[in-house]
Amino acid sequence: MQGLYVDASWLDTAGRVIIALFFLWVAVTNMTAARIKDHVDRLTLYRAPMPAALFWIGEILSIVSALMVLIGWRADLGVIGLMIFLVLASALLLRFWQAPNPIARNGMRLALLSNTAIFGGLLLLLQNVR
Repeated sequence: MQGLYVDASWLDTAGRVIIALFFLWVAVTNMTAARIKDHVDRLTLYRAPMPAALFWIGEILSIVSALMVLIGWRADLGVIGLMIFLVLASALLLRFWQAPNPIARNGMRLALLSNTAIFGGLLLLLQNVR
């Protein structure tokens, strides 16, 4: 389906908007100097290749993909982009077993579990945009 959700129910449309706005909100809030530094530092700590470039590639992927879902232009590719972003970000940044203290470990573990649920929502969304 392309276009602005022509045949979508209001629940489908609401779900698409909420998921897209979630990813856009996260991307925008990651644009502070402190958050950029935190992400790049963690990517460096976990030995990700080219941590600064990887951060910006991830931000661009999440923003472009979320906008594609939001406006309905190639929403299927947008959902796939969000799925790729979510898996890579989780694998690279949510290594809870390597966290320095129990509070950080628990927070990262819960974030990984939340991302798993979000991935499930993206699977459902992908079914509806094909």
